[in-house]
Amino acid sequence: MGFDDPQAMQRLLYEAQWDDRAVRRKLREVTVTELGYQPGVGVIDESGFVKKGEHSVGVQRQWCGRLGKVENCQVGVFLGYVTPSGSAFLDCELYLPRSWCDDAERRQDVRVPSAVAFQTKPELALAMLEQVWSEGIPMQWVVGDTVYGNSPTLRNAIAQRGRYYVMEIPGTNLIHPAGEAEAIAAQSLAQQLADTTWERMAFGLEEKGPHFYDWAALRVLAPTDEISEQWLLIRRSVGEEPECKYALSNAPEDTPLTELAAVALARHPIEHLLKEAKGEAGLADYEVRHWHSWYRHITLSLVAHTWLSLIRHDQREKKPVALLDEFQSA
Repeated sequence: MGFDDPQAMQRLLYEAQWDDRAVRRKLREVTVTELGYQPGVGVIDESGFVKKGEHSVGVQRQWCGRLGKVENCQVGVFLGYVTPSGSAFLDCELYLPRSWCDDAERRQDVRVPSAVAFQTKPELALAMLEQVWSEGIPMQWVVGDTVYGNSPTLRNAIAQRGRYYVMEIPGTNLIHPAGEAEAIAAQSLAQQLADTTWERMAFGLEEKGPHFYDWAALRVLAPTDEISEQWLLIRRSVGEEPECKYALSNAPEDTPLTELAAVALARHPIEHLLKEAKGEAGLADYEVRHWHSWYRHITLSLVAHTWLSLIRHDQREKKPVALLDEFQSA
């Protein structure tokens, strides 16, 4: 049921005095209380928000993963959290293209703070990771697709902070198999692997039953990375025309293949959360133009979605839902 008059909601998003960052901190606190798990997995993903005009903050023609093509849209970078108990959102950032950052008049029109400078999507992801780690969020692993995994700076930063990553890279990336001086494309290396190298495994159930993949993991050197040997994890689909996905991981050398594969697949629950939040919590249903209003709308949608998710979780666990009480007492 909608409001008869939109003024109250507009005031909440534009004029009311409240701190969206403080709300997201409280959201993380509640989420960890309900779902926290010491080797938790942080998942970096992005989502596009299609717009018709040119005046909403950050909007331009750019890649929109939601549609799988270039479109006039805004792009939000999200940090999710996956544990055996469930998954939820932890934080969000709006990607502000360089064309916006360099345009003083447009920045002023949508109230972009003067301190905001251009940051790449991997840099936004690292800022969110550093924030949650500073708050003591139990998160040992980080996963992301090629937009983030193909950033040596992000991979090296995660490793420097004592965390492990399983980050996707393009198959064209050059790597050195352990003990070999010559570099080879990851996709070429996969084609050379013997049948006995692959291990077929299924994780979870889909509508049509278990979904199997072939997996292989080899020790390699990445020329762009500061660490020494690491894992090249390869996932190959099963069928007449198999396709491969590639990821690098700085996990210890004795990490089982099953653990590497399970962590790599932890990225998919966040894709589901984004779709769910747009359908159930209005994540994409907004008409705001200003910087702070975007953050306020997205934050409220994440809170609403987390509340619904924790209701389902607590019903499974048969525990009382305390999310609203937690926010009301803050």
